Amino acid sequence: MDSIDIIKKMPSIHCARGPKRCKKCKIMAEEEEKFCLIRVHLKSGKIARPMTEIFVGCRRIYGEYDVVKIFKNDRDAKEYAINNKKDITFS
Repeated sequence: MDSIDIIKKMPSIHCARGPKRCKKCKIMAEEEEKFCLIRVHLKSGKIARPMTEIFVGCRRIYGEYDVVKIFKNDRDAKEYAINNKKDITFS
C-alpha cells in the first residue's frame, strides 16, 4: 500500500509552502475549514507536497498528501464516507 484515502476536516491550502510562506495559502487558510478527501502518501515522492498527520490504527503517521475532493458541507462528506467506505476524521 503506497497511499491511504481519508476524509479530514482541514484548512484549504494550495501548495507545499503553506500559509506562513505563501500569500495565496494564507488567504485560503483564513476561510472556514472544510472536509476534504485526501490521499496521504506513505512514502515521500519527488515533488513537493503539503504534509499532514493521520492515525492508522494506533500509529501516528505523517505523510505528504494530495487533495482529491473538497466537499461543500459536512453532510456531503459523511454521505461520501458511508457510500465509499472511507474513514473520516473530525479533528
